Amino acid sequence: MINKQKAKEFRVEFGKAVEQLEKDFGVAIELGAISFNADELRAKLTAKVGEKKPKLTSKDFQVGDIVFIDHKKVDNTRTFEIIKINPKNVKVRDRNDNSLIVVDTSLLYR
Repeated sequence: MINKQKAKEFRVEFGKAVEQLEKDFGVAIELGAISFNADELRAKLTAKVGEKKPKLTSKDFQVGDIVFIDHKKVDNTRTFEIIKINPKNVKVRDRNDNSLIVVDTSLLYR
């Protein structure tokens, strides 16, 4: 039977198991959100070419920093300026059109 604790354990063990695959194939493998019931566990797996980007938190940024957003709907050449930092997300301003976006810190990189 799969429960919340087993799903957490699975994520940890999965992370350990894919380390060698990442090295062998030169990719960064991420396991997305896990959903489960008593009989099965489901998750989205993504493998991107290149090194794994470090997971950053709000403490790694300062107001005024220039950052990029790692998301499929955002062009990776667009730059953003940090306007406000909250514990779980950050408000950024697009440097091209001055639009404001609130984004999770895990999607930001320098």
